[in-house]
Amino acid sequence: MEEILKEIIINHASKINFFTIGKIILEIIAFIIIMRIVNKALYLFFNKLILKIEDYEVRKHYMTLRQLGVYIIDAIIILFFATNILEGLGIDMKPILATAGVLGVAVGFGAKKIVEDIFTGLSIILSGQLRLGDYVTVNNSTGTVEKITLTMIVIRTFNGDVHYLRNGQIDTIVNQTKDFSYPLFNLGVSYKTDVAHVVRVLKEIGKELRQNPEYSKFILADIEVFGLNEFQDSSIVIQFRIKTTPQEQWMVKRKLNQMIKERFEQEGIEIPYPQLVLHNG
Repeated sequence: MEEILKEIIINHASKINFFTIGKIILEIIAFIIIMRIVNKALYLFFNKLILKIEDYEVRKHYMTLRQLGVYIIDAIIILFFATNILEGLGIDMKPILATAGVLGVAVGFGAKKIVEDIFTGLSIILSGQLRLGDYVTVNNSTGTVEKITLTMIVIRTFNGDVHYLRNGQIDTIVNQTKDFSYPLFNLGVSYKTDVAHVVRVLKEIGKELRQNPEYSKFILADIEVFGLNEFQDSSIVIQFRIKTTPQEQWMVKRKLNQMIKERFEQEGIEIPYPQLVLHNG
């Protein structure tokens, strides 16, 4: 392949003149302009479509498809102009393509990973398993999806680290912001506490939070209190959860924690901490 390319370049180098150079420069300029116009048009099309969609989850899916569309169209434009420029230099593409085909078969096993990445990436994107902005755990990486391509996924963790994951190496995907979310609570109270009373207070707090105009739009259902879930050394554990819109579960959880502490202090409900009780025999 390398020898063929050298021979083609040597044979056609003498044919290159100022007219040919000028034509190539104009084609490169046209290539840059067309790519920008097509990308902008694609963004405008998807942006108008996204603005009409009220469901935030569907909007994220279209945002991901927009990015995928840009990658594919850019690749097609680059391939078209590269071929056109080479033909403008008088280079016959047939022997190059034929040699590339033979070489492609030879390195087919080496390119297996890339092909695997592309097919896996298409499957992930089109099925909506991941969207831009989702908070996910992929393999052992947890964070926000910043970028999705046909070959890799880019995840930024809470502390700012960026993880690059090959699509072909993805085994498990846990999407914590798909359609809705649940912050789960395991609240310890003292053994002397009336469990039924705690359940009533928690439900009252949940209703109060849903009536708060600042938080009501993020809460999709009343608080669910499952009751006494576990016995521990210094406490009994009451388990409950509340249904929220995606990515707002942490904000709702922090507010609910604050309200629980303030209300429990008013009700005299003790939230114990580990302690050692000594009895004089």
